[in-house]
Amino acid sequence: MLRSSVDVAVIGAGPYGLSLAAHLRARGVEHRIFGEPMGSWKRSMPPGMLLKSYPWATSLSDPEAEFTLKSFCTERALPYDDELMPLPLSRFIEYGEAFQKHYVPSVEHKILMALEPSAGCFRATFDDGETVHARRVVVAVGLHPFKRLPHKAAHLPADLCSHSGEYGSLEPLDGKEIIVVGSGSSASDLAALLYERGVSVSLLVRRPQLDFADRPRVRTLFEHTAAPLSGIGHGWTLAICAKYPQLIRLLSKDLRVRLANIRALGPLGGAFMKDRVIGRVPVWLGRTLQSVETRDGKVLLDVTDTSGARHSMRADHVIFATGYKIDVGRLAFLNPTLLRQIRLVEGAPQLSAHYETSVPGLHFIGPAAANSFGPVCRFVYGTYHPARHLARYLSAVLERLQPEPQARPLDRAVLP
Repeated sequence: MLRSSVDVAVIGAGPYGLSLAAHLRARGVEHRIFGEPMGSWKRSMPPGMLLKSYPWATSLSDPEAEFTLKSFCTERALPYDDELMPLPLSRFIEYGEAFQKHYVPSVEHKILMALEPSAGCFRATFDDGETVHARRVVVAVGLHPFKRLPHKAAHLPADLCSHSGEYGSLEPLDGKEIIVVGSGSSASDLAALLYERGVSVSLLVRRPQLDFADRPRVRTLFEHTAAPLSGIGHGWTLAICAKYPQLIRLLSKDLRVRLANIRALGPLGGAFMKDRVIGRVPVWLGRTLQSVETRDGKVLLDVTDTSGARHSMRADHVIFATGYKIDVGRLAFLNPTLLRQIRLVEGAPQLSAHYETSVPGLHFIGPAAANSFGPVCRFVYGTYHPARHLARYLSAVLERLQPEPQARPLDRAVLP
């Protein structure tokens, strides 16, 4: 039977949660991890999607740095190239699940319903009714809870309007006329995949042009020197952000937030999706959404173009690929008292060098840490930093808190 108290509770079993749990297990730190392994990747991204990151930069972090995506593919004779070949979503999910089975076999498929302070620890209540008391809680919930919809669309019913992060299977959209709103990789991926299913789809873009990442190619020595390649993109700024998140944390708040949302990272379509969108999917550029309403079971969009002229667009369903905005207030499991004690930076928790919030013992890793540690937290590549650092820190601090063993007096009656 599982204990109702534990040193560390990890909430979330995506790349960040699994990587941390692998390191905690290797160090012998008592912990439990809760969630569906790779759940958001399986339920919130459509089959056929291609990851935008380079394959070499898309490995989870294990203690010996052995179980990389490359080694996984090599062992199974699967196609792989560090840079020149795209990584299918399905392949990454397979890799993540294999990582979990090998390094984190004890993931518990439970949903956290409530987290509240309780006499020097935290009380976590789960959907099966179990209550767990934890000295430390690490929240690694990814992006899914923070989907952002335009205010103009907040009143629309779910059968007519959705966010790109709600797919999964695209089958419910078959036979409908769809408008996808957005200009990043989620928008272009969805538009291409829907078009290839035979769905009538168009792409509505506010920007004057639809940008895509450059196709990977062999770069010259000069190019490498002028704009080095890092796990999150090209250029010296991104290279520093990728390698030194602890230094980024020492910068001013405004600069950290700017780096977390640096323009070099998008919105930008994936390099291998460009040919599947341009010349195939109707793209309406320079269109700004003014209002949206429903009429006779349809969605009506009122938009303006760059000249200010108004246009009306009509669809059976609108998908807003409008990204995510970290706002811990949207985490329904956080007790209101606990939430009020968390110091925030533009909706995200302000974190110490140990990824700890202003509430002692409560930590955040993954995208929610980006406003403190920079844009590397938005990428799978960033799992390395908190997994190693936090596992080492928690191992040390929890060991110091262990009670000293008490010497027992000898019972002279049993001595010879």
